[in-house]
Amino acid sequence: MSNIIRQSVLNKAKKDKFILVFTLPAALRANNAKENPDRLSDKIVYDSLQFSIFGTVVPTIQVNTIEQQYSGQVFQFAGHHRPQYNNIQINFVIDNQFNNYWVIYKWINLVNHNREAFFNKDQDPLINSPFKDYSTNFTVYGLDEYDNRKIQFDYIGVVPVSLGAINYNYQDPTQIDSMFEFSFSQLNTKLL
Repeated sequence: MSNIIRQSVLNKAKKDKFILVFTLPAALRANNAKENPDRLSDKIVYDSLQFSIFGTVVPTIQVNTIEQQYSGQVFQFAGHHRPQYNNIQINFVIDNQFNNYWVIYKWINLVNHNREAFFNKDQDPLINSPFKDYSTNFTVYGLDEYDNRKIQFDYIGVVPVSLGAINYNYQDPTQIDSMFEFSFSQLNTKLL
């Protein structure tokens, strides 16, 4: 065991010490506005997501195993294969203008339009929209007790796949919480 301990062994990571950072995909950036005073349906306010996210999950990391029976016992070996990751959920509070909800709605609508029912109805021809135009990367930073970044989780190829329900209720005056789920292809992790 090392004789050098740079922090108390009682210091533990906290669940509320994280930052989520991402940029909109290229296909949505042209519609970004600082604010949308005219409430135009083709505009989004990207900055509206900045302070409303309150929770997310870093997925389970696993490698499949291979079982081999031999003489009444079972030996297990690493399968050298990672199964696909489950979708990740992000929890957020809907702002009073619904701007943050609208950003995710428009992004999902880009992937599959609510009326025309196909991908990127404004692009002609459709084949000219590569995956990188409608996907992005997310980064979650784990923080220490002084809000210094200590670990970085990079989600590669992020695309939203669902947007949570809004449950209105005359007997509940609290803020509206919602969520969205995204799929991704790879997860890269590094210590900072």
